[in-house]
Amino acid sequence: MKNLLVSIFIISLFMSALYGKSKHILVLQSYNKGLVWTDNISKGVEDVLLSQKNPYEITTEYMDTKKINNKEYMEQMYKLFLMKMKIQKFDAVIAGDNEAAEFILEYKEELFENVPLIFCGIDKRDPGLNIDMVLKKGITLILESKEIKINMQFITKILPNLKELYVINDYTGASVLVNNTYRREAEALEEKGIRVVLNFDGNLEEIEEDIKNLPKNSAVLFGSLFRDKNGNYVPYYDVNRVLNTSKVPLFAMSDSHFGKGVIGGYLLRGYDLGKAAAKEAIDILEKGEKPLKEPIVIPSQWTFDYRILEKYNINMSKIPKESIIINLPKTFFEKNKKLVEYSFILLPFLIISLIFAIINNYQKYKLSQKLKAQSELQAVLLNNIHSSIFWIDNQSRVKGCNNSFCRMLNMPQDEIIGKEICEIFFKFCDMSIKESLKELKEIEFTIDERIYRLTSQIFMNNKGENGGIVSIITDITEKKQLEVNTQFIVQQSKLSEVGEMLSAIVHQWKNPLVELSAVAHKMLYYDKKEKLTSKDIKIFYDNIMTQTIYMSETIDGFRDFIRPSNTPKAFNVDTGLKEVLMLLSHSLKYDHIELDYINSSKEFCFAYGYPNEFKQVVVSIINNARDAIVEEKNLNSTLKGKITLTLKKNTEGIDLFVDDNGCGIKEKVMDQIFNPFFTTKSRGDGFGLYMAKLIIENKMEGRIKISSLEKGTRVSISIPISESIT
Repeated sequence: MKNLLVSIFIISLFMSALYGKSKHILVLQSYNKGLVWTDNISKGVEDVLLSQKNPYEITTEYMDTKKINNKEYMEQMYKLFLMKMKIQKFDAVIAGDNEAAEFILEYKEELFENVPLIFCGIDKRDPGLNIDMVLKKGITLILESKEIKINMQFITKILPNLKELYVINDYTGASVLVNNTYRREAEALEEKGIRVVLNFDGNLEEIEEDIKNLPKNSAVLFGSLFRDKNGNYVPYYDVNRVLNTSKVPLFAMSDSHFGKGVIGGYLLRGYDLGKAAAKEAIDILEKGEKPLKEPIVIPSQWTFDYRILEKYNINMSKIPKESIIINLPKTFFEKNKKLVEYSFILLPFLIISLIFAIINNYQKYKLSQKLKAQSELQAVLLNNIHSSIFWIDNQSRVKGCNNSFCRMLNMPQDEIIGKEICEIFFKFCDMSIKESLKELKEIEFTIDERIYRLTSQIFMNNKGENGGIVSIITDITEKKQLEVNTQFIVQQSKLSEVGEMLSAIVHQWKNPLVELSAVAHKMLYYDKKEKLTSKDIKIFYDNIMTQTIYMSETIDGFRDFIRPSNTPKAFNVDTGLKEVLMLLSHSLKYDHIELDYINSSKEFCFAYGYPNEFKQVVVSIINNARDAIVEEKNLNSTLKGKITLTLKKNTEGIDLFVDDNGCGIKEKVMDQIFNPFFTTKSRGDGFGLYMAKLIIENKMEGRIKISSLEKGTRVSISIPISESIT
């Protein structure tokens, strides 16, 4: 027991000694947590201090002066710090921005006497402090370099056709110190013929309206915005939302909104200021160095967002070579780093797999040849049967037929398939006949004094479920006159057998024989020429499997659409739209079409329905818009194609608007565009908008409509809001 107590005592002494060595740093921030600028300064301080061998304890206090800043507030804050300092001491204090620095200067003797002080975030040209006085007090001073002139000149250089520059700053705190610099540089640009609009009032509505209506060849330069015209605090996300309404290049003075729609520029980086402040604290506390007699100036950094540069077609050669660039496209090896590493590890297994793949591919080739021959035989059998044959799904829509049925209706096959049976075969509008068909009863009917017999059989889909009904119509006029009852029974038996055979044929028709046959023939040709390599076989195998899976999934997806779909669920419309835009962005860029997506909702947009089918609708609409723009470009080569998606949320539902500046839709066909198989395209199938209407209105209980714009077309979609996001 005695030894245990001694051990505990020794450990306690060790821990006390360890704690005694740790340094306690106060980071006093002028503003509130959540401001990117403030958070970046804190992160720079933490990354340096927490990486040291000797432990540092960090306490961060936020003065919140962007929200409230008056004499009474500062006095109460002083009393609060006075109370805190009675029970805790700091080895050094780092102040971020002017308000924190001024507070420390005001109450230095009462709160932080003999404590090393480091000020950062003070502007070099408009400090708002007496620099000489601060340095005489032994305070380390780290200045930021807010390069307004450099940024304005850079904008005119990178945008040689610039006609108007819209400058945003507010009038609070450190911001007001630099407004005169903005005015002075604006006058210099005005002399060069560039109109400069200065907005220092913080009126968000006015700024948003101004930005939306900026003329061509304009740009925006953002300084800072923390208070509106009434002196109320403006949340960061509201400012960012307004900035993102800009349809012209947006530059900035700091990295507060960088990576969120800002091109970049010669940016102040709060992170660099925080790192520099932390390093000075370490030098003072660990190396015993005295405060510097001259301020340290942290330069701005050329920083750009590649995606935004690409959006406005800005040539990379125009930006400084030493620039920091984010969102650069990844190289092949960066994208597939793990794949490359695993490939070397798994190479022996890949070789073995390749051998098995060759064997499997050859077997599949032989099977494909057999299936192709079987398919051709089935087609010949079907079209050489004199009886009229058709098959319908569970919604009574015709899915296929033979040539005899086309001749019976005197209609081409493409006008029959997809129609409801009663629309084309009026005899079936007799409900007793239609119900008999569904009940698989054998029925007889007369057309033009000819007697016909109809027999039906259920066919199964690939899941073993009821896929619909296949029916055979036989002209029995002569047989009625010649055959006896026993002959009639024999014939009926034969027809039943044919019906079951056709059911099996329909069940297997989805095999993509034509695509597989082409690859198989090429592989056989290579084999005969003794040119077949392992690499070729791997390529053939991948092509065959890709085609087979893709076509099978396409057929399954179409079948799932015409049948009751899977259980609906809540889904994020914003996420779905972004996935669609990512999918289509490259093809639209290839056609030189600009695609804008605006989500004006501040909240998550959750709908209830079928996310994959909703995305299918959006893809179909965007592809229609692209085709319309391409058609218009053939007539007007100077047209700059543009598609705009706008997502809005209200109390009644979620609205999506898809606008394009294409050739538009003629008024005379506007009422027909949602009809199945109606199309104005030379190669269209007329099925896209018809399916879109079924999905939105029938399956998701929404609304879809199309209207003409002054130049182009608008598709409006409204769907209900989900009551739950789970």
